[in-house]
Amino acid sequence: MSDPIATEGGRNRPPHPVTIDVCISCRAADGTGRNGQLLLERLEEACAGESGISLRPVECMAVCDRPVTFALRGPGLWSYVIGDADPDTQVEEIIAAARAVAASPNGVPQLKERPPVFRRGVICRLLPAPEPA
Repeated sequence: MSDPIATEGGRNRPPHPVTIDVCISCRAADGTGRNGQLLLERLEEACAGESGISLRPVECMAVCDRPVTFALRGPGLWSYVIGDADPDTQVEEIIAAARAVAASPNGVPQLKERPPVFRRGVICRLLPAPEPA
């Protein structure tokens, strides 16, 4: 597990809040069941009491060729869309990925801090949203 406190300019700061968006429309490879919904349920159970990580179901992320798809997002941070997640084996890796994004200064954790689902599954990375004028 990564350290929940990051250092920025010699000062400790709490991690950024991060949201894990989960595509609940994603189906199992054999077309049966909704593995996206299953991933969301397992993340809800595993994140119970986890501070700084929130979950949000998304009806469709339009990445149907890479199910199960989820995104890691936070205010002022780079965002990631990640595919090919396995709800049976990668729940802890997804939580570790969210923690790594939260602990980094700008949402871009070092490669060594990224669990395998994060390293191998990235579909795209998006710039932080512009600050309101």
